[in-house]
Amino acid sequence: MVSLHRVSHNTQDPVRTDLQQLQEIVCVECPSRSTVERRATRLRSGDAVVIDLPRSGKPVSTTTSENIALIESMVMEDKCIIVNQLEQSMGISSGAIRTILTTELGYRTICGKWVPHKLSENQRLARLNIAKKLLKLVRTAILDT
Repeated sequence: MVSLHRVSHNTQDPVRTDLQQLQEIVCVECPSRSTVERRATRLRSGDAVVIDLPRSGKPVSTTTSENIALIESMVMEDKCIIVNQLEQSMGISSGAIRTILTTELGYRTICGKWVPHKLSENQRLARLNIAKKLLKLVRTAILDT
């Protein structure tokens, strides 16, 4: 077994060479030597907590069900709402808001309005009928000239 403490920076040191070979063979994403030394020191001192301790501050994820529901209701009230307005009223980053709008809710912007990416069957039929009427108007306008 290779000792991980007190490794010199000399490249000719056999322990350092063995450690580098071990890291190359066993795993690519091994923790660095300093991380291993820091953890070993903590374990020796009796601070052997292996689970993550609670941290203060902002939560890691802002894509909570409450935020998603609130953003969806705000978009339903005003389809022309911009991300900056949502950012100011919600107090979360614009990137998180865009993620919620596009990934969680499936919205995208068309002509400055947030619309669902997937249309319902009624919406598809309505668009098809409108397109047919417009095509008919264009054809009659061409024939009349």
